[in-house]
Amino acid sequence: MRAGVDFHLAFSPEREDPGNSQSKVNAVPKVVGGYTEACLERAMEVYGKAIDTLVPVSSCRVAEATELLENIFRSVNIALVNELELVYGAMGIDIWEVIETAKTKPFGFMPFYPGPGLGGHCIPIDPFYLTWKAREFGKHTRFIELAGEINTAMPEYVVNRVIAALNSQRKALNGSRILILGLAYKRTSMMTANRPVMS
Repeated sequence: MRAGVDFHLAFSPEREDPGNSQSKVNAVPKVVGGYTEACLERAMEVYGKAIDTLVPVSSCRVAEATELLENIFRSVNIALVNELELVYGAMGIDIWEVIETAKTKPFGFMPFYPGPGLGGHCIPIDPFYLTWKAREFGKHTRFIELAGEINTAMPEYVVNRVIAALNSQRKALNGSRILILGLAYKRTSMMTANRPVMS
């Protein structure tokens, strides 16, 4: 059996925005890559029935690489603000105020926020598929790996912040009961923002 003749093969990455009640699946542009031109045409027919804007690309590989770029972009920028949380926190500077102020610049800035760690697979895992594949081509993905190290260290940072808060009240971690409210990946995905943990 031959793709594009006997069956049709295409790849279209997900573009979900969990927790955003304003996001509508049909309104999010859909990237579609076909294994052959015929595969692309058939996939466009199918997705065109439900999605307003289709973005055809030259291959399944380009479609997958697009998804990886989108996830790596988020991973690297989240790692950047996580690292700045550590640095600014040590300096007594409120990272949240800094981000809110930087958001007033109408160009060249997109806000990302520090957090206690990453969930799911898109940001903490998917970028490392490319890291693994890049090694076959003799390439080393330093940004991806550094971002992974920084983001993976954030849960320990949060635990240390909790320990410091307990110590400031002359309480031991051992035996303490801690209630965590508002700890979620996104502001509306479970409870409220993760800001109370980090500020």
